[in-house]
Amino acid sequence: MIRNAKKIAAYMMAGVAGVAVLTFAAQSMLMWQGKRTAEADMQTSAQLMLDRASHASMSAIGVLDRLAQTTGLSCTTDHRFLLSDATRAVPWVDTIGLVDRNGNLVCTDIGQSSRQSGLLPNYQANAPEISLSLSGNEVGKLSLLVVRHISNGRRLVARVPGELLVLDPVRNDLRRYRTAMLSLGKNSPLYLHEPIQPSQDVAVSVRESSDYLPFEASISIPSAAVKASLSGVEKIINLFGLALGLAAIGAGYALGRYRPDEGDKILDALDNGEFEAYLQPIVDLNNGQISGCEVLARWNRPGGGSVLPHDFIPTAERFDLTREITCAIFEDARDLIAPIVDAGSDFKISFNLFSRQLADDSILSDIRHVFEGSQIAYENLVFEISDRVPLNDTDQAKRIIKKIQELGSQIAIDDVGAGHSGLYSLTEISVDILKLDKILVDSLKRGLVGAEVVNSLIELACSLDIGVVAEGVETEDQVEHLKKLGVSTAQGYLFSPALPGNAFVDLVMASRSQGKIAKAPAADDDDNMSVDESFEAQEAA
Repeated sequence: MIRNAKKIAAYMMAGVAGVAVLTFAAQSMLMWQGKRTAEADMQTSAQLMLDRASHASMSAIGVLDRLAQTTGLSCTTDHRFLLSDATRAVPWVDTIGLVDRNGNLVCTDIGQSSRQSGLLPNYQANAPEISLSLSGNEVGKLSLLVVRHISNGRRLVARVPGELLVLDPVRNDLRRYRTAMLSLGKNSPLYLHEPIQPSQDVAVSVRESSDYLPFEASISIPSAAVKASLSGVEKIINLFGLALGLAAIGAGYALGRYRPDEGDKILDALDNGEFEAYLQPIVDLNNGQISGCEVLARWNRPGGGSVLPHDFIPTAERFDLTREITCAIFEDARDLIAPIVDAGSDFKISFNLFSRQLADDSILSDIRHVFEGSQIAYENLVFEISDRVPLNDTDQAKRIIKKIQELGSQIAIDDVGAGHSGLYSLTEISVDILKLDKILVDSLKRGLVGAEVVNSLIELACSLDIGVVAEGVETEDQVEHLKKLGVSTAQGYLFSPALPGNAFVDLVMASRSQGKIAKAPAADDDDNMSVDESFEAQEAA
């Protein structure tokens, strides 16, 4: 029997009603605040879309203005080379062509004449000297055309591919619901992003205009998006009326339900020694001997599971664990390679650095901590900086690089030819080695153009007393091409994939006894992915 059961029941019902009223009021306030926050974020996102489109347009206009100064611009081989050079000079543009007064495309920069009817409207005498147009309704077919009149109705046209305009800066929790459009003047809007979950309801809508070009960007989201973004807070509000005892039980339940996050898993893997150094030989092309290696990272889980760098490096960066992984790879490589490095040996061991590791002196202390007093001297070390990822603070990076070189180690620019700042890096950073990307090595089979590009880089490196290493070598023909061009050092699947430490040591020993590199076992392509390549693959993006 319970005393005052009816009264207690009444009080409980009143309490439930009060909690319901407070919860409803709190949810209404939360929805209002959520809309305001979403609107501010979407305005910023729309402005970023406009900035990207405007910057691409101005870059294309600039390069077309320079081409327009060429007297008698036509489809001759020399002039197509000018178009090709101009295309490569602007990262936003993938094609530049010449259009006649009837709007027909007569040639492009790709090295052959091409005629496409009706690419542009017929020329009108009162048409502006420069015009912009958007085309395509599917993401894979979107493009921005920048047109510059030359003379007598002849026009230059630069194409900015849609994938360079499809920036999606909208918050992750709103992304599946949002509709984003880019329009140009009174033209039909270009749908950059359509919602995964379409809805007729529009809760928040923003429209922003460019300050100096006729671009407009608009983004809208339905009420469901705002509610989804606030679902976590709503749960907290719904728990507001629970008693302290139930709150304590709930807290205990939550702790009991705790599951390690991805950062915890990486820390556990570091403690368990699951991160291992894999080593890819670097070969002297003149004598076939292994003159060094590039150190790559693998996460080998117990039971045979393996996590590739492009899967775990973004997580490590998000949890700020890249330094710990780098040190683990340093130590593993040091212990593996020490037996095959004789005192005074010039055997080179290359490590990939994250661009963020050149932001402070911690990398210097890590190098000293791992290698000082070991069998491996500082002079044996090479530290690679990827050309794919720009340096945030060049002055600070130069200072760190100088200190690394003062130790006796060398600096290499990796992925030259696949990035965007290789030549700039040569002028700004003290570099000891250029590593030609597989893209450049593969271009050798395309004939004179590929060989000329590679030869120009090699001649520049020689004039600056910089060493050259070719990456991604897969055929004997490539070796012969490289040797003719003066490249004496290379790595790639022709010689060996990246190998586990013991297999690499066995390969080096066998190669030394045979006088040339021995055959290495095959490995998955992903074994050749370095510690820093995962970020490039996103962006990458």
